[in-house]
Amino acid sequence: MRSRIIVITIVLVGLIALLWYIGLYRRPEHSVSVIQTPAPQPRVSQPQQPVAALAAPPATPQQRAEPCPRDRTDNGMLRLSVRSVRATKQISFWTLDPDQRFVIVEVFLEAITDFQIASPAVLWVEEPHGTERSRSVATGALANPLWSLSPSRGEGVGGQVAFEISAQTRDLKLHYDPFLARRLTLCVSVP
Repeated sequence: MRSRIIVITIVLVGLIALLWYIGLYRRPEHSVSVIQTPAPQPRVSQPQQPVAALAAPPATPQQRAEPCPRDRTDNGMLRLSVRSVRATKQISFWTLDPDQRFVIVEVFLEAITDFQIASPAVLWVEEPHGTERSRSVATGALANPLWSLSPSRGEGVGGQVAFEISAQTRDLKLHYDPFLARRLTLCVSVP
């Protein structure tokens, strides 16, 4: 009996350590944007191009990027859906500075295959200027917080997650980075 308790304790400590590692070390609270300037290219003499080719606007990486889905997306193993988004200045006794606010995102994570994990620890938002925000500690005071669970194939887990964002932010990218699968990203409009 005592050996079972020891084994269960070790397994629980291991799971907590794994979730802590995923939540703290894979997604920093604030990222620093590093702007790299491209190295100068050597000048090479090229033949004159026709005038029509010169008049065409150059293609930018943003034009070629895939559109960001807004309602739901999946990676073949897990499906992420946004059910609602709302903003507030206070959750329970947590209040923010005037230049910040909470955004509360209600999500639904559905397992397409077995052995998936649904956890708020790997869910974060990215503001337009590149700042990444992990979930707020105030998430635990929400009426329906998202809990870490392991749904079976075809099952899902839903709940709310709070993030602290700038008061001026209107558009966010919501990211979910499962441990062994491709990252999921949804675009979210903040009211």
